[in-house]
Amino acid sequence: MKLIRDNIALDKDFPFQISEVVLNHKNSRPDTFHWHSYFEITYVQEGQGNYSVNGQEYMMKPGDIIIFNNVEAHGWKLMGEDMKLLVMIFSPEFVAEKLSVFDSEYLKPFVERGSNFKNRIGSEEPVSHEIRKGIREIYAEWQQQKEGYPLMIKANILRILTMLIRTYQDESKSGEMLKEKKSAMKRLEQAISYIDHHYSEKITLDEVAAAAYMSSNYFSSYFRKVTGISFSEYVTRIRISHARELLRDTDKSVTEIAMECGFHNISNFYRLYKKQVGKPPRDEKK
Repeated sequence: MKLIRDNIALDKDFPFQISEVVLNHKNSRPDTFHWHSYFEITYVQEGQGNYSVNGQEYMMKPGDIIIFNNVEAHGWKLMGEDMKLLVMIFSPEFVAEKLSVFDSEYLKPFVERGSNFKNRIGSEEPVSHEIRKGIREIYAEWQQQKEGYPLMIKANILRILTMLIRTYQDESKSGEMLKEKKSAMKRLEQAISYIDHHYSEKITLDEVAAAAYMSSNYFSSYFRKVTGISFSEYVTRIRISHARELLRDTDKSVTEIAMECGFHNISNFYRLYKKQVGKPPRDEKK
């Protein structure tokens, strides 16, 4: 699994976007997770697929909604036909000015997670209908851009956030959680970059933890918490991902590719490749 950061540039004066997105097998990257510096609320209009976040997998179907804050790494896997989504993203500043304590209350669903919190809001849940209605109204305002549309969009978002607060709020959580997660995610990003640049070499947990300025034990625990897999499994998946590309796009032998991607035991490479991809590397070449 590869972890990347999305860098969509939102307008400074109106840091918000909403768009229809179609997920299909061509743009499917089940081995890639991503995270971003903005909040996301996604509404599934058609199709089915799995979203993975915080070590949990959610089966998504039409009418379901899923939300992510700005430190949660997540990925998706298509199940069957294309998925049609309405994806809404916005920065914290869109909702809450830095000096406004009142407005910051709206961000609690993203910052403070109660014991009953789930990233997925199922179509069967009472609040889901109202949230879907709000998202559709926001999308209509975004497309038509009539006089005062920014105010209408923000009003609808605040209404959606208020519904989320009523559903998931837990006063025992502290806003310091988000600051801590942001800092750790930033350090994890450095570790991911180190792995991406050294995957063909021998990589140790101690080396990568040092690149992230963490102790080995803390890094190992946090890495698993964020990605849902161990550090060693992540390195293996990165190597297999690069090996697949070379098998498809070059005339190099399987042995050459295995060595180039950091595997120095060919039988081990075959075993791990088949386990992750579902077929042996020679079939990929064919």
